[in-house]
Amino acid sequence: MTGSLMETGRGARRSRHRRRIIYSELALSIAFTLATLHGLAERDELLSIPVFVAGWALNLLVLAVCCTVPWSRIPTRWVILVPLVDFVAIGLSRAAAGESLPSIGLLAAFPVVWIAASRVGTGAAVAIAAVATLTVVWLPLVLLADPTFDALIDPILLPVMLTGLAWFVSEITRDNRQRQEALRASQAALRESVESGRARERLLGTVLDTVSVGLLAIDADGNDILMNARQREGHAAAAPPGNDDPNEAELLVFGPDRITPVPPEERPVARAIRGEELDAEQVWVGTGRSQRALSIASHAMHDDDGTFTGTVVSFHDVTELVLALQAKDDFLSNVSHEFRTPLTSILGYLELTLERHEDLPDGVAGYLEVARRNAVRLERLVEDLLAINAGSFRVNPVPTDAGRILAEAASSGRVRAERAGLRLVNRAPSSLPAVVDPVRLGQAVDNLLTNAVKYNRRGGSITLDARRRDDGLVIEVADTGIGIETEDLHQIFDRFFRSPSVRTTAVPGVGLGLLITRTIVAEHRGSITVTSERGKGTCFTILIPQPPRAA
Repeated sequence: MTGSLMETGRGARRSRHRRRIIYSELALSIAFTLATLHGLAERDELLSIPVFVAGWALNLLVLAVCCTVPWSRIPTRWVILVPLVDFVAIGLSRAAAGESLPSIGLLAAFPVVWIAASRVGTGAAVAIAAVATLTVVWLPLVLLADPTFDALIDPILLPVMLTGLAWFVSEITRDNRQRQEALRASQAALRESVESGRARERLLGTVLDTVSVGLLAIDADGNDILMNARQREGHAAAAPPGNDDPNEAELLVFGPDRITPVPPEERPVARAIRGEELDAEQVWVGTGRSQRALSIASHAMHDDDGTFTGTVVSFHDVTELVLALQAKDDFLSNVSHEFRTPLTSILGYLELTLERHEDLPDGVAGYLEVARRNAVRLERLVEDLLAINAGSFRVNPVPTDAGRILAEAASSGRVRAERAGLRLVNRAPSSLPAVVDPVRLGQAVDNLLTNAVKYNRRGGSITLDARRRDDGLVIEVADTGIGIETEDLHQIFDRFFRSPSVRTTAVPGVGLGLLITRTIVAEHRGSITVTSERGKGTCFTILIPQPPRAA
């Protein structure tokens, strides 16, 4: 395609070149003919002068040659022969007519302009024009028997004027040619830039249509700038039945419950147009079995002055993930309910058996008591999971001695630590008044101490510390264990999460202790943070806000 366009362009340039030659010569021939006819009308005897008619005939012959010669096959430099022959034709006619027909001499301006406008240099054009015009003017005088000096000087004005014209036209032509070359270079650069821009646009379009995320670019006025194929599909899925081109307000967009419509002004795209930065905004679009869950994010665009110029919105289809999480929650609830009945039965029979401990063999009552405690713990775990899943997990903060609660948790944890070859140190004050739920706080600290034992190494240590600060009660559990990978820190409080490095070991666990601990702290309106270094240990810090101390 490019070669065909280049060939077409060369053909057009050749055609223009041929027309310029013919039209230039035609203009001279018309003027030459009119001057000749005028001279014949004034002096009939000119017709009988062969040289006069020969000059005119030579010019017409040159015109005929210009019309028939295949200029595309002839080197451009040979075209200058045409105006040079025209000088000869004009010179012949003027020599025959003499000073009685000055208009013939003025025709020399045509070949002068032709030569000056050609690709001949300014100096060469001026020299050719000077020599040729002087020859045209002096030829009749030279043909006289004895021309005088005055006779040679008097007609010098015409050659001077035509030489000046040659210089002027040559300079104008050179300047114009430089401008044209600059323009052609600029046009070539522009074409290259446009083609490069189109190539980048095609590449960008291909990339955008390949990604599995819907993308929408919007200007500051809310007009769509760009929409990839995935987003066009999503837009069509959100369209009401029978409406093939809905606007944003007409789209079927629902909240997390999949039923409640989101008002147009509160929809993520509308908020993004107002300049809001969105992150993982979830909505449902469409209806029925084709309804899809979208996670929407946006990033505003600004110019160099900081003025808002638009926004880019991404739409990630998370339907399968949301449905999978829902199925997991449903499974967890069902399993937890199924656990409750046998656990209740186990606890009931264990308690009945322990009530008749005098009838039991020696040592059996102790074993049964251990079984009962673990069954109670498992029952509490099931109840907590059901409460978290249902959103009904609650705490009941009351004034209590947090120091006593921490001491009891340390005492229970110390037994497990000693069995694992670890040393547990309790640095918390023996008395530490606080407003907390004593049972839940003890459960949270017990979970942290249990993890510190499980993920430690023989010979290591665990430190429990607590203090009151102006911003609340601070509890720290630090260990010298195996630590947590940096990339796993943001997931350790997720349900059922266990680090890949831990799953390959024999350390037991299901990934629920930290979830419950975080929920307990959150219900106290507090926060829990973790710092860890792989191979050196981990420190969990709990902060629970407290009412101001009495003055």
